[in-house]
Amino acid sequence: MRTLLFILGTLPALVLRAQSLDEHLERAIELNPGLQARYAEFEAALVRSAQVRGLPDPTLSIGYFISPVETRVGPQRARFSLTQMFPWFGTLGAQAEATDLLAEARYQAFLEARNELVYKVRMAYYPLHELDRAVELERADLEILRSHQDLALARFESGKGRMVDVLRTELAINEAEVDIALLEERREPLRVAFVRTVGYAEDVPVSTRDSLGLVDLSLLRPADSLAMDPRLHELDLRMDAALSQAEAARRMGAPRMGIGIDYVVVDERTDMDLPDNGRDVIMPMFSVSLPIYRSKYRSGVEEAEALQRSYELLRVQRGNDLAAAYETARYEAYKAARMAQLMDAQVAVNERILELLLAAYSGNGSDFEEVLRTQQQLLRQRLMRLSALREHHAAIARIDLLTAKRP
Repeated sequence: MRTLLFILGTLPALVLRAQSLDEHLERAIELNPGLQARYAEFEAALVRSAQVRGLPDPTLSIGYFISPVETRVGPQRARFSLTQMFPWFGTLGAQAEATDLLAEARYQAFLEARNELVYKVRMAYYPLHELDRAVELERADLEILRSHQDLALARFESGKGRMVDVLRTELAINEAEVDIALLEERREPLRVAFVRTVGYAEDVPVSTRDSLGLVDLSLLRPADSLAMDPRLHELDLRMDAALSQAEAARRMGAPRMGIGIDYVVVDERTDMDLPDNGRDVIMPMFSVSLPIYRSKYRSGVEEAEALQRSYELLRVQRGNDLAAAYETARYEAYKAARMAQLMDAQVAVNERILELLLAAYSGNGSDFEEVLRTQQQLLRQRLMRLSALREHHAAIARIDLLTAKRP
């Protein structure tokens, strides 16, 4: 299941069609080498469990008597010993539990890295989206200015207008053309930054046709959402693993037991005939380790307990940081949303003012300078709305990161 969570995205490497932001996010998760490395760490931690669950390797000893030891039934020639040691009851289980918990912690670290990657991709996408919409607004405004120039020129040629109105419009058109050129030049660095953040190896075209609206902030529930943070889960798992490590260290301080068997090869006696002459010896063995040097076991327990305390403190600090960052991001999202709503209202009023000014200019030729000023103000307000929308979604992306929410 976790492998399926990681292997996301089925698009070809070369993307020639328009992609949504969500599709780019899936590709980033698939392509990012740092994220793949985190998942490989998790897989390595998974297989470590089998290493600690196994018993110690048995010991085989072979001895040969250079000077045979004479016994009643014959001289001893060689000895074979096989011994298997067993740790104290529950030691292997505690070690395996600690290893499994650390593997789960690695998976939570992978999830955290995935969420951070998603956040970076979104933060690289929103400026590009804002720029493309700004270019569209600037081009639309340029067409409007040209229509204003045609109107001013027609009035001048009919003797009802002034040449200065035509020239003022020309100045505004020149500024708009330069602004559009600068915006178009700025797009390439933003596109390259976005492509590299996603992890594409080639320069792919990027379309920003996603529709970005305002998010209803009243639906956010910080108390429950912040608890989903992978870093908090990772620290919880590491605390549990430290407890298991401490228990394993205590049990390692208990005696280890071993069972085995000795097999002694005995030659036959040639000087007399005896019952069981030359019969080999089989001797069962039982051994117990004596853990008399206690300092190393005590230090292992103390180390695990100290790690557990450190993880507890880190968890408290992480919770505090999450709460503070969440409130800041929520305020930024609220502020940007209010600014976007204000610009919507201002644009609606200015559009009405512009209609009235154009009607007045068409009738008596007055206030053309005010027409241009209102047109420029209208463009600025629309651009400010785009900027507020970008800031709003950047703050929402931050909230999604803090609450471990996938877009």
